[in-house]
Amino acid sequence: MIKKFKKRLTLLFICSVMGVFTVVFCLFIHENVQSKKENEMNFFARMITYLVFQLENTDDAAGDLTLTGQTYDFTLLLKNNENAFIPVNTNHSNTDTNTLISLFEQELHKISIDLPDNAHSTQSGIFSFSAPDRHSYYGIQATVITKNMDTLELYAIKESTSSFTFLKEHLSFYLIVWLLVFIAILFLARFLINKAIKPTEHTLLSQKEFVASASHELKAPLAVILASAECIGNDTTLSLESKQHTEVIDSECLRMSKLVQDLLLLSSVDANTWTLNKTNINVDTLLINTYEKYEPICRQKGIQLKLNTSDELFPALNADIDRLNQILSIFIDNAINYSLPKSEISLDATVFKNTLVFSIKDHGTGIADKDKPFIFDRFFCADKSRTQKEHYGLGLSIAKELVEMHKGKIELSDTLGGGCTFKIFFPL
Repeated sequence: MIKKFKKRLTLLFICSVMGVFTVVFCLFIHENVQSKKENEMNFFARMITYLVFQLENTDDAAGDLTLTGQTYDFTLLLKNNENAFIPVNTNHSNTDTNTLISLFEQELHKISIDLPDNAHSTQSGIFSFSAPDRHSYYGIQATVITKNMDTLELYAIKESTSSFTFLKEHLSFYLIVWLLVFIAILFLARFLINKAIKPTEHTLLSQKEFVASASHELKAPLAVILASAECIGNDTTLSLESKQHTEVIDSECLRMSKLVQDLLLLSSVDANTWTLNKTNINVDTLLINTYEKYEPICRQKGIQLKLNTSDELFPALNADIDRLNQILSIFIDNAINYSLPKSEISLDATVFKNTLVFSIKDHGTGIADKDKPFIFDRFFCADKSRTQKEHYGLGLSIAKELVEMHKGKIELSDTLGGGCTFKIFFPL
């Protein structure tokens, strides 16, 4: 139990801390990528400003454009005074030139640009647009007044780098950082939780050792008391009242003996010293024997016990026959104790997806929803007053331990019309 709790607590701690770290880390990466995109835009704007300055003082505009375009992968297009493009091979994008010009001018008409004053060069702000092939671009329009007072219109276009490209550059670094933090959190979680749980673990271990020791120590005195009570009961000179007291002693000692046996079994399970003697069990025979054992008890209490089996033989079940009998006995005993007179208890078995399913269904008082999460806890009793002295709240916890030792599981559901249904699953 404590091991499962530690695992769940460790998993919760790691998931919580790593979840927060991952969110913060992703925000950091996003900001880093956005910063790189802004730097790319600013660099593009500065280079175009520098290019405009060059064009103002050069006699070879086409040559300067070609050199700059090849160096920085800019697409640079130049219009002369007659509004005709100067033939410069500077398209370094994935989209053809005519489409770029059309998209550039469409976006240019959407923004307001100051009219040139025919004396100074002007430059628009940077804007962005997308091509039908899903490539994105930055654009800048500039009007250049050369030293010869000629007017040139510059279209400067640069393909924007995608966020994924920026991310891919440092993706391995980001993954290594995340993995290192995860490993550090894993070791930190195990250290902190082990340190926090250690006092509780020590207390539970002490309790288990006490229960195991006390159970062993009680076996001998109980055996002596039972033997002595039997000897006294065999005395023919005893009065009726004394015999009644002897019967009470005998009954209570048997009840205490059963409790000791249950505690010893749980102690063995906790210490991992319990072993299963597995054999191939004939399920049909097991069901018939169980029915014949409990049918007279049910009849005596006015309860009808039904055995439902299929016409086909069940496959053999590899399990410990004694433990399997104990498991079924626990559930049927519970069903009998909590069933009303003239009600019905049904015992059946089915095979479903390579799994053998035993089902014990009663029409008794049922189990409240608030109690269902705790019914397999040790010493838990739905009857808080504990008026039923034959129950210590260990039966279902023992059944759960034994079923899990067989790699099985238990499911609880409400019976239609009242009562509860337990299903026990065993892998074949």
